[in-house]
Amino acid sequence: MTDEALALLRDLVRNDTTSGDSAAQAAAQELAVAYATATPGVRVLRRSTAGRPWVLVGTDSGDGPLFVCHIDTVPVGSPALWDRAPFSADVDEEFLHGRGSVDMKGGLVAALAALRNATETGAHAQVLITSDEEIGCLGAAEASASLELTPRIVVVPEATRNRVSLGHRGATWLRLAAKGEAAHGSTPQLGLNAIRLLADRALGALDSLPLAADDYLGEETVNVGTFEGGTATNIVPASAVLTLDVRTVDGGAPSIAWASSLDPAISAEVDLDLPAVRTARLPELLSGKESAPAATYFTDASALAGSVGGAPIVIWGPGDPREMHAANEKLALESWRRASRDYLELILSAAR
Repeated sequence: MTDEALALLRDLVRNDTTSGDSAAQAAAQELAVAYATATPGVRVLRRSTAGRPWVLVGTDSGDGPLFVCHIDTVPVGSPALWDRAPFSADVDEEFLHGRGSVDMKGGLVAALAALRNATETGAHAQVLITSDEEIGCLGAAEASASLELTPRIVVVPEATRNRVSLGHRGATWLRLAAKGEAAHGSTPQLGLNAIRLLADRALGALDSLPLAADDYLGEETVNVGTFEGGTATNIVPASAVLTLDVRTVDGGAPSIAWASSLDPAISAEVDLDLPAVRTARLPELLSGKESAPAATYFTDASALAGSVGGAPIVIWGPGDPREMHAANEKLALESWRRASRDYLELILSAAR
């Protein structure tokens, strides 16, 4: 890896690209584009003209590997939990420190560096840079509606310690809203308590939520994300809202049907419904690479799977997954360098 690549990575980490800030994400994407297109043969192939920013860079031929990388990050959280400034991009002998270093600016720059090096040999590859992945793969979904891609293989450079994962569960986010009837807190029998309704009919029924399993992706899970309701202690709450995060292996339809049938006074809305991703076997191009279990998180692959012509999809990138979304996030520099070497080897192998 060159000093130029490290300088780009540090610049990207210094830029706060928290999900939802389209302007900041677009500006960071342009830093990456400038680096990529400094090599002859690499150009901007497509980009968003409205909505959330995304950009496709690479060679004109789209039959090589496609790397799919998001530019956004989760929020920092409490700065008091960080030993260094969250956007410091400090570098020591082993690590680069800062929000987004692992998730996933390190993977993005590793892919861009490999693209530049491979293009100089005449090999082909492309990199799609997306936005707002952390809040539902929103940029990738918009890119998917505009692109028809035909790569040999799709790589999502999320953190796997440079081991190859063949997929991940999908995600269905449900918003359950209960409608009650307000009354004075001293006469609760005259009202209908929306919080109790949700607690009894939804939380109390979680054990009846149908959860499937897959031999590779594992078991489906459900998490109660938020529970909000009421306006004052002495008022019977007339409304309450509960959100659920269901990680699926067989689609969100069973969970949606369950939520919709709980009670006539409980409405169910789907905030997100991303399918699971699974490649049946290790692609031949990656023969001999160390394998990993299914990723526990979802990726942009869920939104793009229908736009890549049936190409195999893998999650394969630098860094420790435990660093993702954590305070004091840091990227092991040797893991990052290895990722770029691996990506270059993949691009050259695909060109043979």
